[in-house]
This record gives sequence, C-alpha cells and structure tokens, in this order.
Amino acid sequence: MTTGGEVVGTILAEHGISQAYVLLGNQTVTIADGLHERGGDVISARHEYNAAVMADTYGRLTGDPGVAVTVAGPGGTNALTGVAQAYTAASPMILISAVLPEDEHTEALHGVDDQHFLRKAFEPATKWSTQVHDPSQLKTTLARAFDIATRGRPGPVFIGVDEDILQHDVEVPDDASIPASHGVPRVSENAIAAALESVRTAERRCLYVGKGVSRAFAAEAVVDIAESLDAPVVCPRHYPDSFPNDHPLFAGTVGMSDHPAASTALASANAVLSLGVRTNSHEAAVLGDRTADDVRIVYLDDPPYEFPASTAVEVIAGDLGPAIEDARTILESGAGETDAAYRQAVREEVERVETDMSAYLEEVRSQTPIHPLVVMDALREVADDDVLLTGDAGAAGGAWPNDVFEYRETNSFLHSRLYDSMGFPVPAGNAAKLVDADRQVVNLIGDGGFLMCNMELVTAVETETDAVTIVFNDGKYGMIWNYQQRGNHAEIATDIPLVDIATMAEAFGVRGIRVSEPDEIRPALTEALKADEHVVLDVRIDPTAEYVSQRIW
Repeated sequence: MTTGGEVVGTILAEHGISQAYVLLGNQTVTIADGLHERGGDVISARHEYNAAVMADTYGRLTGDPGVAVTVAGPGGTNALTGVAQAYTAASPMILISAVLPEDEHTEALHGVDDQHFLRKAFEPATKWSTQVHDPSQLKTTLARAFDIATRGRPGPVFIGVDEDILQHDVEVPDDASIPASHGVPRVSENAIAAALESVRTAERRCLYVGKGVSRAFAAEAVVDIAESLDAPVVCPRHYPDSFPNDHPLFAGTVGMSDHPAASTALASANAVLSLGVRTNSHEAAVLGDRTADDVRIVYLDDPPYEFPASTAVEVIAGDLGPAIEDARTILESGAGETDAAYRQAVREEVERVETDMSAYLEEVRSQTPIHPLVVMDALREVADDDVLLTGDAGAAGGAWPNDVFEYRETNSFLHSRLYDSMGFPVPAGNAAKLVDADRQVVNLIGDGGFLMCNMELVTAVETETDAVTIVFNDGKYGMIWNYQQRGNHAEIATDIPLVDIATMAEAFGVRGIRVSEPDEIRPALTEALKADEHVVLDVRIDPTAEYVSQRIW
C-alpha cells in the first residue's frame, strides 16, 4: 500500500516529468516523495505564483507540460494568476493542488463553504478543471490532463486531489482505465491549398505570425513560407519573437503601439495569411483594425473553431504544425509574386525607423540617470544571438524589450503578457536555466516588479542557476507614473523609496552590481553574462525616458 500522493508522484514520473515546481505543505509532501523516489527533481519556489510561473516557462520552452504542486486553499488561489497567465500564453502546464474532502465542514482549514471552490475558480483560466475524490480515478485523470494540456491549442489544466487521498494509503487498480489520446484532426492538403489561393493570387500580401507558431515549434517552416511569398511579416505586439527580427522580411509589430512598417504592410495589403493567431482573440481584432475592409484574411490555427474577430475568407482549424508544413510545401511549388513597390514601401519604413532610433540612441547615450535605450542596445551587442529574455508588466520588461530588442531566435522572449502580472521574470528565468543551463537568460524587470519576486533569488542560489537580472531602478512604478503625467492625474501611489537593490541581492547570496553611469553598462553586462552565478544589475534609470514607440513611431 502507498499513499495517494506517492501514486501521483509515480504517475508523473511515468509521464516523463523529471522536475516539478512546488511549495509543499503537509498535504502534498507525499507527492514529492513519489517523484523524488523515482529520480525527479522537486524544486521549491518561495510563493505559489512563482511555482506556477516556473511550470508555465517549462511548458513554453519544451512543449511538454510543466507541473506545479500547491496545498489547498491559499496555495491554489495564490497560483491562479500564474495559471491564467499560462492560458493566455497557450502554455501547457498542470497544476496539482490538494483540496478538501467533499464532506468537510464549512470554514475548515484551507476551506470556504464550497468544497469545489478551487475547481470552479480555475475553470475560466484552464482547458480543464477537475477534482478527484476517488483514488481509482487518479491514473485516468492525470493521463487525461497530459492529453488535454498538449492537444490542439496548448494550455493549463487544474487537478485538485482530495487531501485524504494524498495523505493516506489507497488502493489504485493496476488496470485502471487510461483514456486514449484524441489527436487533433489533420486538415487535408487540398483544403489548405484551396485556402491559400487568396494569398497566392494577391500582389500585396503579408504574414501575421502569432504565438501559436512558437508553441507548434514551426518557426523554420514559417520562415520558408515568408520567403516563398516574398511577403512582409508582422507579429502581434506582445509576441515579437514569433519570427526572427533580423530577417529582411520582418516588418515589426502591431497592437498598443504600431511599428510604421507593420502598419504600412497591413494597411496596404489585399491579402493576409495569419498563422498561429486565435481567430476570436484580441490579436485578431487588432489585425482587423489595421487592414482594409476588403482585405482577404486566411487563418491557420489550432482548434477549436471560433467566430473570427476580423474579416476572414478562410479559417483552417486543425493541427497547426502539420498544416504549416503543408502550407510550406504548397507555396514552395508556386506562390505568385509580391508587388515590388509594396515591398519597397514597407522596407523603407523599416530603414527609416532604424535611422531614427540610431539618432535617438546617440542623443541619450551619455545622459544620467541612464536611458533604457542605452541598456537595451548594449545588451543586444554583448549577448548571444539566442539569448532568452524574460519580461514583466510595465516599461522595463514590456515596453522597452517590445520596442527595441532584436530577437534573432524565435520563442526567445518569455513575458507575463497578455495577462500582464508583475513579478514574472525572476522565477521564469530560474526555470529557463533549469531547462537549458547553457543558454544565456536575462530577466528584465523594474524595481516595483523586482520587489514582488526578489525571494526567488534564493531559488537561484539553491538550484545554482546563473541567469542575469537587470533591474531598471527608477524609484517609481514608471509606466503608471508616466500615464499619470500624460493624463493630468494626481501623481500619487507610484513612488517607490529608492532601494539599494545590489546590496539586497548580496543579502540573498547572489552577486549584485550597481550601475549608475552609462559607460558602466557594457562591462557590467559582459561580466554578468560570463559569471557562473546569478547576477543582479541594479541600473539607475531615467523615469522620464520617452519610449521609442512614442518618440519615433
């Protein structure tokens, strides 16, 4: 006989889970036992939100579900933000939480009046939310969770397991039913060819490439499609890394702030091929807003079919990876021609922005406090081509890496948007390093966000991971403070007492480097990226710095 928690740990190991991100309680130590006994790593986060972020990060980078484990009640609700974030990012993950028995009294420890409140709370933010109160259902439920998390559009699953099952010996039948995986139907090549005809025959056509391409690990095929069409490529604002930014066909992003080249490409197009964008999403609505009324839009994305939020002549809802491969094959055999004047107009806007940005950089290169553009420019110069950035809500981890950083590898910008919570980068960076220890990882975060997740520096020490955290330290919740200024609002509740973040980092056991002069940026970044320990750069930033998207776009 074994406890239900050990059974859960065993099932996770049988599904290939080699690490789980946890904040353990007396209800869930048995899950850790089961996984540890089978060679899995049980990695402790310092808050349940951070455990969920780490599982989300694992899912985004590997395509396999990341697993987080929490206790009942506050453990589960603390993780809900991280799970919702994984849902908006189409990231496969599984959150396993203890839940109270169905016959528990009201106002019991970790409970409210409804013993299914966690299942209900997670339903809108997951692909499936369920609770297990019968040990014979453990194998079936977990197997189904792995299937659902990865099938079609990836996403999170919530499983609540009765604390009595986790803590006590149970009998689980050896022949417990394991449901067969129901694969996403593959769309016929003929159907894809027919859908692409509107794009093949258009003279002014472009691609709109979303996060679904990264989740399908189909970036190489999309590059071939773009080259066959000789068409500009636009990405949604929050996923600029869906297509290599150093490719000559890349035209920037749209959404909130639009790159002029991207605006030109969409406004003048008479056909758009949208890849990996949900048809009823905010990103699809942005596409509709930026295109002409008579544009022909063809969508290829994972199921389910949703009513399009913008004009669509064709919607192909099937297994996205194979559909993109078929589209590549079809277009390689003949893709028509893109109007040269249209392509040139887009390219001229790209070059104009590059020229204006270079002039802006020279204007602010020597100023103090340091201008964020100087930091971003130095980072791109000294980091590897495939450096992975993690970003946050706000200016430091959102506006600046969205506006100016050149992502030369796809799926290399992990961030909290569109759910947009603060405190994402440090736990995400820890998980990214655990996935690939040899890859450079840089966390971009403001001082406000850093104060929400600095405890995860302890996890970096414990796991001996060597990410670099750059804190844009300006003594403010900068994005909101700027919004207050522009909108003539009272400038209240946005000041942060200036914190000595470098010394704080040292107190956590990692290296802290204070950077207050522009000429210190490049050597500090070089030193940090070469270090074999986590390094925090405390960079004193100008809170009044104007975003590139406001200054130039």
